Amino acid sequence: MFKEFLTLTFKGIRYRPMRSWLTVIGIIIGIMLVVIILSLSGGLRNIINQQLQMFGSDLLIILPGKDTNIVIGMVGGEKFAYSDIVDLEKLPSVQFAMPIDGGTLNAEFEGEKKAAFVHSSRLDRMRPVFEASRGVKMSDGSWATDENGNEVMLGYLAANDLFKTKVRVGDEIIVQSKRLRVVGIFEKMGEQTDDSSFYMSWNLYHLISGTKPGAMTALVKIRPGENIDLVARQVQFQLQKQKEVNEFTILTPARTTAIVGTIVGAVELALVIIALVSLLVGAVGIMNTMYTSVLERTKQIGIMKAVGASRDAIMSLFLIESGIIGFVGGFFGVVLGLAMSYLIGLAAASQGAPGLFSFATIDYFELFVIMVITFITGVVSGVLPARAAARLEPAEALRYE
Repeated sequence: MFKEFLTLTFKGIRYRPMRSWLTVIGIIIGIMLVVIILSLSGGLRNIINQQLQMFGSDLLIILPGKDTNIVIGMVGGEKFAYSDIVDLEKLPSVQFAMPIDGGTLNAEFEGEKKAAFVHSSRLDRMRPVFEASRGVKMSDGSWATDENGNEVMLGYLAANDLFKTKVRVGDEIIVQSKRLRVVGIFEKMGEQTDDSSFYMSWNLYHLISGTKPGAMTALVKIRPGENIDLVARQVQFQLQKQKEVNEFTILTPARTTAIVGTIVGAVELALVIIALVSLLVGAVGIMNTMYTSVLERTKQIGIMKAVGASRDAIMSLFLIESGIIGFVGGFFGVVLGLAMSYLIGLAAASQGAPGLFSFATIDYFELFVIMVITFITGVVSGVLPARAAARLEPAEALRYE
């Protein structure tokens, strides 16, 4: 009996392939989004945590704005006074404070002009942060040492990919009409923005950019053995005395991880809601397809009833068909979701963020559950059309045109 039902079901689907596949696509889109979220969310958290660990467990990050709108605070243009950041070094628990400023400047090399982001800070503070706390070293050349010299250091991508001709140590680059000598090129840091940037002294940046000296952000390195949360409170108390920035945020590694987790969780929730809405639309599509199928096969239903088919048999026929449509949508949604996740992972790896996707970290039981859910969704969506088909009277069905 079940074999005959399957045969009739596939014949019905083949009879209207375009409508059936359009219905299946509605399911595929929703499931594909769910699978992408499940496949990439873990890798995304790991990558972010790895980037945060690059700053070291002994650094505090100071940013303008509240922790609920850090981005708005940074783009708002508020800057700390240089002296307010440097004065943090008076705290016994602070080893040193590193004010950071930067912006996009015009760069020219061998006649080719590009826009490049420039980081600036005191060189005697930048080097220990990069080498000791972040583990970043030079692949070629050496650190700039003259705070007032015309020296610049380049990230790995800035040296090798920004211009058509690769930049090497000893070359000259024109930045904002000023000739600067390249003294060092960093190894890959693993973050595209950092790898694509220029690095120079605090004095040089403000000289060639013409901007007012000020720290758009800062790093504070604490002394060994100090409690980082306690130091954060001390730094916050000290900075509350300054008048340049009204609201600011001090991030410890733990707090930064928590904020990132909240943001990623919110994004995941939004995408899951979108996926569920798409799945609901797919369910409505299945119901519509099955109702249309009932109308198209009214005479066939009448013949089946006339030769002895029961209401349960008719209802089962349509439920199996709607369930198969749901299952096929779920299956292809899972396959395409994994394929898209894999391609996204490759793209991320090429941009310096490996580990976003891995087949080893996938929970295949979850994928099986997803396909079961889509099958159940298809069956539930077909209940009302199946009941309508089962209630048709044989005589009326046979007269239907």
